Amino acid sequence: MKFNQTLNDVVAADLEIGLTPALMGEPGVGKSSFVEDLARAMNTKAFVLPCNQLADKADLTGARLVPTADGKSYSQVFYPHHVVQEAIEHALENPRENPILFLDEINRTTPDVTSAALTLVTLRRLGSVVLPDNLRMMIAGNNKGNVTTLDEASLSRFALYTVEPDAATLINLLGDSLNEWVKKVLTEHPKLVFQKSTPNSLVADGSDDDDDSTTATMGELFDSGDEMLQLTTPRTIDAVSRWLNLVPQSTLQEYLSTPVSIEGRDTTLLNEVLEGKVGNTEFTTQLISNIAATLSSGASGAAVTHTAPKPQVYAQLKGAQTASDLSDLLKDLSDREKSGSLLYALYEKADNARLIGELVAVTTTLAPEHAKDLVKLASNAQLDAGNVSAFLDTGAPVAESMRIVLNMF
Repeated sequence: MKFNQTLNDVVAADLEIGLTPALMGEPGVGKSSFVEDLARAMNTKAFVLPCNQLADKADLTGARLVPTADGKSYSQVFYPHHVVQEAIEHALENPRENPILFLDEINRTTPDVTSAALTLVTLRRLGSVVLPDNLRMMIAGNNKGNVTTLDEASLSRFALYTVEPDAATLINLLGDSLNEWVKKVLTEHPKLVFQKSTPNSLVADGSDDDDDSTTATMGELFDSGDEMLQLTTPRTIDAVSRWLNLVPQSTLQEYLSTPVSIEGRDTTLLNEVLEGKVGNTEFTTQLISNIAATLSSGASGAAVTHTAPKPQVYAQLKGAQTASDLSDLLKDLSDREKSGSLLYALYEKADNARLIGELVAVTTTLAPEHAKDLVKLASNAQLDAGNVSAFLDTGAPVAESMRIVLNMF
């Protein structure tokens, strides 16, 4: 299943009813980014724990033997991994949210760590530490080259999805930060969003001495020999995009004009640099073609739109019939709910002047993630002009803190 709106809707529904989605796929295809973006859309947070960084199950559970009060024996006490503890604390502090604890690379670690992680999912506890009911869980792993294979009994406890990257989703996720040359390749050749490199030895030799008629699959090419080959994946595409945004065009022109040889293959320095970031793939070929064309023509592209997350309580706020009802609802909201509701009220194409007036009276500042969203929305002219005017007209501290930013756009 591709990383797109359909998967987003399916997984969101799974989480709502308490299922644990499991995303299985190649490394670097965007599993972590998908979960973080899903959490943002749900107006909550994702807490990502890379299981492959845990050396022992005690790193996850924090199980320790400590002396009893009388000093005559020992008792087992659990100090969960700090990511797990942060997820628990956030869930307890925000009971109307469904934060996500995401156990990534669950099968790229030792069997003991995988077993402990699965126990956390199935029993929803680490020793004496119980997970809050509103804390949702997701796992992810690699469906090829497993270190620890998940058995059928374990897999049956999850909603299992084999995932692959989607170019349109990646474009949306990276938004305005996406380099225009990279965006052009993804738009015109979406299937190139995930590729494995052709081994340099095969490129240089061009044949198979044992069987001239043999056609190797890309997977066989990747697994053959001892070469360490870069991939084209959403992760490496993001990296090359950021690099291209940083490097001056004059430098790219110099690299493009400098000939080099890579194991007998004549190419350019720009090819060598980009292959180090996204591999010797068709994606790289198309990217270099775009760069070469742009360096001579100065072509540019269009901006990418952004969206605001809609808090779960927003519908109740909008449905309040009287000022008194609205005031009572606002008293029960957390600071993040107030901040998220104010952001969405500025974004929604509706007359939200009354709601904005009530929200600014109880909102001292925007949460960092909501302030970042506000800047993106403002820069893309996606905020409702009437709601922005109503917001600034209040003169409230939270409005004044954002006035300079909003007036820039």
